[in-house]
Amino acid sequence: METMKEKALQAQLCYEDLKKKLDIRTEDPVVFCVNDRKRQLLKACVEHNPFPSVLKPVLVSLRLKAVKKLFEKEKVLQTGPAAAILSLDQVLAKDIARQRGMDVSSDPILCDITMAGLQVIRLYMMAYEGNEEFITSRYQSAIRVDNALNGSFYKYPTKDGRYFSAHVYYESQKAKMMEVLRMKKEPDKLVFTTLPADKIITRNAIRKWKGKDLEEASFANGACGCVLRERSEWEAMEVGKTVCAMPLVRMTKVKDTPKKSFEKTGKRPLSGIKVLDLTHIIAGPACTRLLAEYGADVTMIRRGKYVNQEQAMLELDGWAGKKSVSLDFNISEQLEKAKDMVKEADIIVCSYQNGALDRFGLSEEDIHQLNPNCIYASMVCFSDTVWKQRPGWAPCAEDITGLSVRNGSIKHPANLNGVPLDYIPGFILTAGILKALKQQMTEGGSYTLTGSLTRGGYWLHECTDLYEAFANDSSFTTSIEENKDDAIWQQTFHKVEGTSVGDVYFPAPATLTSEDPDPFGTMKFENVE
Repeated sequence: METMKEKALQAQLCYEDLKKKLDIRTEDPVVFCVNDRKRQLLKACVEHNPFPSVLKPVLVSLRLKAVKKLFEKEKVLQTGPAAAILSLDQVLAKDIARQRGMDVSSDPILCDITMAGLQVIRLYMMAYEGNEEFITSRYQSAIRVDNALNGSFYKYPTKDGRYFSAHVYYESQKAKMMEVLRMKKEPDKLVFTTLPADKIITRNAIRKWKGKDLEEASFANGACGCVLRERSEWEAMEVGKTVCAMPLVRMTKVKDTPKKSFEKTGKRPLSGIKVLDLTHIIAGPACTRLLAEYGADVTMIRRGKYVNQEQAMLELDGWAGKKSVSLDFNISEQLEKAKDMVKEADIIVCSYQNGALDRFGLSEEDIHQLNPNCIYASMVCFSDTVWKQRPGWAPCAEDITGLSVRNGSIKHPANLNGVPLDYIPGFILTAGILKALKQQMTEGGSYTLTGSLTRGGYWLHECTDLYEAFANDSSFTTSIEENKDDAIWQQTFHKVEGTSVGDVYFPAPATLTSEDPDPFGTMKFENVE
């Protein structure tokens, strides 16, 4: 309990910092709740395990390792920042409900610290039953993604004594990285079941390169891999300086347009607001999942057959609460349908690599032309910097900004628990969208919002600095209460029946409001092809 109380204090510090950085003024009360949930979560690690045979104990091991870390002190803060941004998102949603004339109470928003920490390891704590095709697809995805080039787990020394991590979450990227490394093995044969031999092959291939030469060659070939850096080295780079100087979310007013009002079709803050989701993997979908939780009508555009997404292992959580359509932009009729959906949306969120959709007439500028009164939000790794065209993933952002070195050491770097540099930047982008939405309702205007994994990651450095410099005379607008509980937090898994992939078990949410006693009421998802 003492460690969790410490994390609640960290959440208070981070919450005040977020309000300053995002220029948010609010008087809504927030209570950070501290409860003893260790036994509950450890028990949940062995429940609802959908993986077959050899992967079943692997998933249990991943869950146990991640859950145990939730109750340990953190060298780099992540639980407190997660609690802070999730609470602020809920405050902003409540403020929008008030702006729309909905019935809003003066009761505080409650945030359970343990459940906030759970939000950044959600990808491990997902379960499902009923759709054998999807069950097969997801464990095959897991076998593919945990390969010798998975930089979250495996980092290799280079010729000049640096460490290099590769990040290849699609088979196409794996092939590009193996091409750079001149690895002769077929890419589809580099998988979890061949790890011991593959790690030797990969280590030998990387050792032939100087670190930064390999980094540049990887990016030049469209792959993602980076040299591990200490924070000071990141801050000294041109791209690092630019990212560190950026706001957490850059909000740009594109043009003056009339104030917007939205038809209320339900009781939740964003009911009646249409969101078009052009995102994938974790960070972008995490952002739009929160919008769906707050009642928005979210439609995802997926590639290919819904249940057979290449990265089903990493994507399931991001489908919650959304409708999905499968469109191939290379087919003119389907591309036109996508553009019609852009025209109808109030908010469009994109997390594909910068420029990836330009050739389809779906660049940022194109979208604002198609829909002059929209909010367009993007999430990439390196933001709108000189590296904006480079691919990047959350573990890459940890390694390149110095977080994995700070969490371990230069010789023994350690990535953070779960994927906080997916979830936390995604939640930060949600806050930016909600702020822009409120501004659109009160002042008018269309907006572009830019978030990034590296800027969100650098905020964790700043949060850790804040706590290391903490003085007891700090004042807070939030409070901490021990043993303030709710029935929904006493269950780790909550079943949502009848989704497009069967019945799904989602982790309990971090925040609760008296206006929404059933936060799982919006979590069903379906394919609407």
